[in-house]
Parts: sequence; C-alpha cells; structure tokens
Amino acid sequence: MGSDMNGTIDLPESTRKLIVYGVLFYFSLFLYATVTGDELAVYAREFVFGVIAVGIGVILFREAEMELSVVVVAAVCLIAGGLLQFAYLFSRLQELNLATTLLVFTGIALYIYAVWRGQQR
Repeated sequence: MGSDMNGTIDLPESTRKLIVYGVLFYFSLFLYATVTGDELAVYAREFVFGVIAVGIGVILFREAEMELSVVVVAAVCLIAGGLLQFAYLFSRLQELNLATTLLVFTGIALYIYAVWRGQQR
C-alpha cells in the first residue's frame, strides 16, 4: 500500500471493490430516484454521494505521502465536497450544492490527472 513515486495510490483489492460497489450503489439510487421521483431515494442518493466523496477523499489522504501533491489536493477537495454535501442536505441551499459539485469534480479530475501524469513517465 501507499503511494508510488508518481503520486498514484496502490489500494488493496478489498478497498477498490468497496469503492466500485459504492459508486454502483450511488448510480443505482440515482437512476431509481430519477425514474420514480421518490423523495426518500433522492435524499438517500445525496447522502451516499457525500459518504462516497468523503470516503474516497480520506482513503487518498491517508495513503498519499504527506508532502503537498496533486493527490493530496484531490483528497482535500473530495473531503470538503462530501462535507458540504451533508450541509446541503440540511440547508437545501443551492450554493452549497454547486460548491459540492465543483469540489468533488475537481477532486476527481485532479486524481485522474495524477494517474495520467504517472502513466506518462
């Protein structure tokens, strides 16, 4: 485990599976909530989105070398976005929803960039 010289994270198989299952569960909730309009499913989807963002962010942060890197910034963006998602759930302020989306997508984009940059070396 840990990060390699390129800044990417070598995760255990069980952790990778948990992330994949979480994302699949999120998209299942997303589809169900979209098709049915079920308000409880919408809240569940939004909660799961926050949990996944914080969870992946924590995993990246814990496994990254503690020097400032693209992966660490990605982790911070994901954690902050996930926490703002929980604030949005309680406040329903659209500004929080927008900030959540921007932070989570920035975190994902930064991690993809780190992986891509690592593969280019």
